[in-house]
Amino acid sequence: MPFLIWFSSHNKYDDCKISELNSLLEIYGYGKKEYDEKEKKKENDKYKDEGYNINHIELFEAVKKSSVSKNIEWEEKFKVSRMITNKFRNEVFLKTNISEEDLWVNVISRSVLIKGVIELWSEGNSYNEILKELLLKKDLFEKTLKDKKWCFCFNSYGKIINQEEKVDKMNFFKILLEPYTNIDLINPQVQIGLIEEYEQENYHSTILKKVYFGKCIALRRNQYMNNLNKIKKDHKIIGKPKIAWWTSYALNKRPILGPTTTDNDLAFIMCNIAKIKKGHIVLDPFVGSGGLLVTSSIFDAICIGNDIDIRLLKGYKLSYLNPHMKHKSNNKSIFQNFIYYNLNIPEIIVSDNSKPIWNFFHKPWVDAIITDPPYGNRATVRICVTNNVEMNGVQNNDILPTSLKNHQDINDNNNNNDDDNNNNDDDNNNNDDNNFCSNEEQLKKKEKNISNAKTITYNCISAVKDLLNIASYVLVDNGMLVFLFPIQLDTIQEEINILKHPDFYLISYDLQTFTPITGRLIVSMQRKARNA
Repeated sequence: MPFLIWFSSHNKYDDCKISELNSLLEIYGYGKKEYDEKEKKKENDKYKDEGYNINHIELFEAVKKSSVSKNIEWEEKFKVSRMITNKFRNEVFLKTNISEEDLWVNVISRSVLIKGVIELWSEGNSYNEILKELLLKKDLFEKTLKDKKWCFCFNSYGKIINQEEKVDKMNFFKILLEPYTNIDLINPQVQIGLIEEYEQENYHSTILKKVYFGKCIALRRNQYMNNLNKIKKDHKIIGKPKIAWWTSYALNKRPILGPTTTDNDLAFIMCNIAKIKKGHIVLDPFVGSGGLLVTSSIFDAICIGNDIDIRLLKGYKLSYLNPHMKHKSNNKSIFQNFIYYNLNIPEIIVSDNSKPIWNFFHKPWVDAIITDPPYGNRATVRICVTNNVEMNGVQNNDILPTSLKNHQDINDNNNNNDDDNNNNDDDNNNNDDNNFCSNEEQLKKKEKNISNAKTITYNCISAVKDLLNIASYVLVDNGMLVFLFPIQLDTIQEEINILKHPDFYLISYDLQTFTPITGRLIVSMQRKARNA
């Protein structure tokens, strides 16, 4: 019996649903078991005879094979990945023959873009068609509902249905459900799904496209909204409103806010695509205010980040306290959000990705890299330069036009530090108390030198190349690299070619448009296995 995947219609990240689904299936072990080819063929023929002529599971397997096979060229893998995303663009319902209930319960527990999964008993273009088919399957109702608490789960996509209409539609199946009177709306053991899909070609369309009926295998885990004071008093509330579980970590509910923190929904989607699990080592080379590492820590990952701007890490001038929350202190450092949610504190380093600090001769140690390189007017990629020779050595096309005013030459700072250190050494021999004070002063001066270091604006494309270079060394075999890549829509193919790298497979790229000419890609790449 086929299963129906019920997606959210997300207005920003709808393109990511297949990428997220495929990754979550792999996280929870799908594809690791060996299936008997004859049985699978027999099952596929059965679905074909019943009218289910699209075997989506084969598409998922094609993506997986394309991401690990060495015999398929990069362009072929690229085509397979895009074929699936394009095929189901704007689709809310997808049928599959993956019928492992425990697998779907786990997938739904993490997914942002999937609302639920239903064991499909019947589908049709009208209620009469559905009822006629279900009358031949009374044994399903007997097996599923006998001596069990149950309730209806009704939903319509493309049209608003009022409560009275919902009751009438559910009562249409009274002849089948009348014997089963043990109804419980609060704690049901079984939920029967009734879902309508309306045509979307016309915004005001009321043409019924499909009706789906079946047993709910897994539905999105929601939480009750605790603060009901925000809801207007004149609104009539029946029960407690429910919200999606990940909204507890929304940006407006965090104590420390940054200027360019990654959107909460997107951060969870990126972590799912990166297949982050408990115990994974996750690196964010453009950590900023740490939004992506907060999400990774929620999945019990070991997090490490680096950034060139110490002001972001320390909370100087850029970060600010959430005005809608009470605060025990004015500390605005990157770690406050982790402490607030009782998460593992990440290791953070100040460094320049164009001059990697990682020892590449060590064994690869990072399971996933997930990052959002800065771009645009609110945040730009920057690199350190120590002298004019090094600045001239940077290619012109890597530097964006920018004024270098108010920067102090780091060489002067280093010379001053040397003089100060010599004087401090003399004082240290005379007094231990002065030793402690001088060490503190040195640390402050070093921190000041870091914040005053001369930097220049760096091209985002060059930053992505540096990112790929770092990832190729530190990622373990089959490790995931997931990042955001800003593009111009009229030159999208040229910019996608930048993602070609001999050490990586391009698994997916999902487009989010900002304007008619700009957008960004949510890119996922997988590290190829190294030759033994």
